[in-house]
Amino acid sequence: MYSKKLHLVWSYLCVAIGSMILAFGAVVFLSKLELVSGGVSGIAIIIQHFVTLNGGGNVYDYVVAALMVFFWVLGLIFIGWKFSVRTLFSTLVYTGFTFLFNRVDFFNTLAMNFAGGETPVVGNCILCGVFGGVFVGGGVALTFLGGGSSGGVDVIQMILRKYCHIKESISSFIVDGTIVVVGMLCMCITKPELLTPALCGILSSFVAAVLIEIVYIRNQTSYQVDIISDHWKEINEFAQKVLDRGTTIIKAEGGYKGDERIILRVVFDKSQYEKLKEFIAVVDPKAFITFTQTNAVYGEGFDSNKNTKKPKK
Repeated sequence: MYSKKLHLVWSYLCVAIGSMILAFGAVVFLSKLELVSGGVSGIAIIIQHFVTLNGGGNVYDYVVAALMVFFWVLGLIFIGWKFSVRTLFSTLVYTGFTFLFNRVDFFNTLAMNFAGGETPVVGNCILCGVFGGVFVGGGVALTFLGGGSSGGVDVIQMILRKYCHIKESISSFIVDGTIVVVGMLCMCITKPELLTPALCGILSSFVAAVLIEIVYIRNQTSYQVDIISDHWKEINEFAQKVLDRGTTIIKAEGGYKGDERIILRVVFDKSQYEKLKEFIAVVDPKAFITFTQTNAVYGEGFDSNKNTKKPKK
């Protein structure tokens, strides 16, 4: 019970920190230079661009808030209420920090310093694009690690993962790339000098996708281990009670001497790799172990393998 509560707290902490990092990267590094790298911030930057052209004020954070509510409702419909509860939390955190970073003078001054003033040069655009992608990608990945989403177009990525089994890094690049292309066309038609920021927006989108791949996707790797040891009962108890993983006991016969052996099979995620390896090293340093990396595991303790399509008659 205690470990479940701790895991829940850790999940919400990841979502909160990820949403804050995402808001900081989008507002401080991207919005002031109008670097459209995708996501809700990219759409908001495009809308803000046309509002500014028509003599309007700063509506960036209001547009973000409206879009976040829209995508949250979309997630509630297609993903479910459990996911949407955590997404609602991240939506509120992300929107709140967006207002903070966009309205407080300290962060506006910080953003203008990074941008290089009112007339930024190419170097500033590139640096803001790279660091903006790092913060955005890192923030999104943290929210995914927390089992939620930062909201916004990330909901579309989660829908694609659920129904089409498309990796987040790929779906992120597709969705964000579409927003970038639309933004490039819309903004460059009105102000051709914005072509350089538009290209830096593409760079930022690519960096964000790479960060999601490094931080989140690789952390989803699972392992299957087969253990041959005289102390298999102790290892079995450790796997079930400490790692909270099911085990399979396989009766086998040695090919050389014909001795009866027990093969203990355990499937676990990447975060538990070192724990199991170290425990076996202490209990039985001579144990024969084979680790196999798996790309997908479905069942209790892992992702559900629900069939979203009805079988054909």
